[in-house]
Amino acid sequence: MRHALLGATLLLVAACGAYRLPGEMPSPTPATGTVGGRVVAVPCSPVENAGTSCAGRPVQGLELDFVGGQATPSAVTDASGGYRIDLPAGQYVVKLKTYMRVLKGVQNLTVTSGSVTTDDFLLDSGIRVPMPQA
Repeated sequence: MRHALLGATLLLVAACGAYRLPGEMPSPTPATGTVGGRVVAVPCSPVENAGTSCAGRPVQGLELDFVGGQATPSAVTDASGGYRIDLPAGQYVVKLKTYMRVLKGVQNLTVTSGSVTTDDFLLDSGIRVPMPQA
């Protein structure tokens, strides 16, 4: 009877998930936040018609590195210039692997646990055509 009671108690405790093997530590889940956005470049072409402007063309395949910890996670933009990455909470410096100059976008970023941050970038594509001299 005593063995049956002990067995039932052990089964109940194990079924509830309360029992831990000696030396077993629960694996901590890192507190993360999500960062995403869109990367576009202007101007879109060497010559634009007077009175019109381009809203920007998506920059596909651009690598964004998030420096600020032991590892340097990175994201790559898709065909629409979008990116999304889950990062551990902390402070990061965003490095874009491109020759283009950053016109807008937050490069010093703080990620908090459970947050969703939008960080869009506007880049200068460097497309220029010399104006004819009259």
